[in-house]
Amino acid sequence: MKNHNELRNLIIKIDETKAKLYELIQKKQWDLLDSEVIKLSQLLDELLSEYYHIKK
Repeated sequence: MKNHNELRNLIIKIDETKAKLYELIQKKQWDLLDSEVIKLSQLLDELLSEYYHIKK
């Protein structure tokens, strides 16, 4: 299991990615099928999956 600092860093990365995704979605005029939006959304999914796997 990862140590506390690694988990905290992962949470920070999740929060930063979530904020970037929201900004990008606004920039792309809410086009959720834009390739950049999809790519960043997939990254967020991977980070969340890693978090939930660690917390199990």
